Amino acid sequence: MGSAYLDRGLAERRARLEEQQFDGDFEILRGRRQPVDHWTDLLFQSTWWQDAERDIWRLDELDEMRCSRIYGFVARREDETGTLLAWEATRGPVPSGDVAFDAYDRGQGQLLEMVSERGWIHRTDLMVALQRRMRGLPAEEGTCFCGYPVVEGWDHSACRAGMEIA
Repeated sequence: MGSAYLDRGLAERRARLEEQQFDGDFEILRGRRQPVDHWTDLLFQSTWWQDAERDIWRLDELDEMRCSRIYGFVARREDETGTLLAWEATRGPVPSGDVAFDAYDRGQGQLLEMVSERGWIHRTDLMVALQRRMRGLPAEEGTCFCGYPVVEGWDHSACRAGMEIA
């Protein structure tokens, strides 16, 4: 009981710190402030995962085995996820105005075409990031495990897979 309480406290402190550090990037970090309703909301980003207890984790904090289990969980649900995304896309409100409607219609067509292909889920941003993590690489290409870009002159020698931002 005590360790679960400590782990939750650590996760909450980490979330508060990350909100302060990355406040300008609200769209990607939206899940950090408020959990997503369904894990499929995370498919088109490459930074976060929300577990069954609604705790939110940076992919770079997770070890290769846990990333592998998440990858398997998502891959097994390819068909039902495609159906869910297609259903949500076709039942949503339609924007008004010719230009807005054309853009919406084009985006909806691309989504429906994408989910109709076999193996589409393996090309989503989340799955590509999980594939990188399973190979022991940072989730996003060009970044370090600490979340910062890899650029000349920056020392990342203390960074490692699974490190937590404290």
